[in-house]
Amino acid sequence: MQGGRGIIEKASERAEGERRSDGRARRLRAIKAGNVRVLALADEYERELLVRQLLRQGWSIRRTSHFLLARRAKAAEEPVLEERLLAHWLSEQESDNRLVDYLQQELVRSGWLQSEADFSAVLNALIVSFEPTAPLRAWRLFALNTFTQLSERIAQSPASLATSIENNEGSETIAAFAAIYRRLHSLLCGKSLLDVGCACAYWPLLVAKGGHCLPGSIVAVDRRAEALRLSALLAETLGLATQLRLEQQDLCQPAFLRLGQFDTVTAIHLLEHLEESELPLALSQLLKVTRRRLLIAVPYEEQAQACYGHRQVFSPAKLQFWGKWCLEQLEEEAVYWCEDLLGGLLVIERRQQP
Repeated sequence: MQGGRGIIEKASERAEGERRSDGRARRLRAIKAGNVRVLALADEYERELLVRQLLRQGWSIRRTSHFLLARRAKAAEEPVLEERLLAHWLSEQESDNRLVDYLQQELVRSGWLQSEADFSAVLNALIVSFEPTAPLRAWRLFALNTFTQLSERIAQSPASLATSIENNEGSETIAAFAAIYRRLHSLLCGKSLLDVGCACAYWPLLVAKGGHCLPGSIVAVDRRAEALRLSALLAETLGLATQLRLEQQDLCQPAFLRLGQFDTVTAIHLLEHLEESELPLALSQLLKVTRRRLLIAVPYEEQAQACYGHRQVFSPAKLQFWGKWCLEQLEEEAVYWCEDLLGGLLVIERRQQP
């Protein structure tokens, strides 16, 4: 769910192609993402037609579980030495955060995608390929499908959810975040919530839908305008726009503190996107806007996932270190603890004064 450069505004200029109703083969046109073109196919028959055409034109082809990958060298004088094509035949029901899993498992691990910019651009193009002439509708489909999947997973019993995660049933990331959100729900305190680095705002919208905070007391911030546009789109689709305030803010800038204080503050898979040298400032800022409880979730990784924009890795020992550091910064009495939660969860709780 990383945002590409203006994909919502620009996609309609890049993509054409409509299904023909007269029985003839439709004209296939792809959405451009850097030197990669992303193409949605109607079915396996159309896929085989494309394969034959590409082979005749000198493309090398590889198939994965969900994609057809093609690449062809260009002339030496061309600014881009290679062109690549990514074709898929996924259904609209699969346009949710499973797309992130598919790209990670089938393209990143094989080296076909590597940088954060390439991953983000291809993901955005992949999402829009489901509705190439209506990019807003494509993003609404993706966000709503993901939100629905999260809601259904959270409604499962803890044992069922744990089993589905263990058996890799469905989307790994949706199941993992459903488990994280379920635990965070149980740790909410007070009547106001600030979510920092909200991305598509799934978490604060789940809180708003569940009525866990007072109307108008839920604020979601992100430094990326694109993320906030997607959040607003989903909030409007769910009929929750009046219950969620969205603001473009950078955690490490002084203006962040103007948000005020909130009973619960959450930072879910945010800190790994910062440089380690930025952690003291970031944590200090988070503590200042926390009235009662700060909840920080991070992944545990052996190596930072560059395609997701991760800049550092966390371990249980490192999370404990920063938990103790936070207590040292607080003048009043406070407690902290860490939990294993598909990664780590750090809880900082200010003790209420009598």
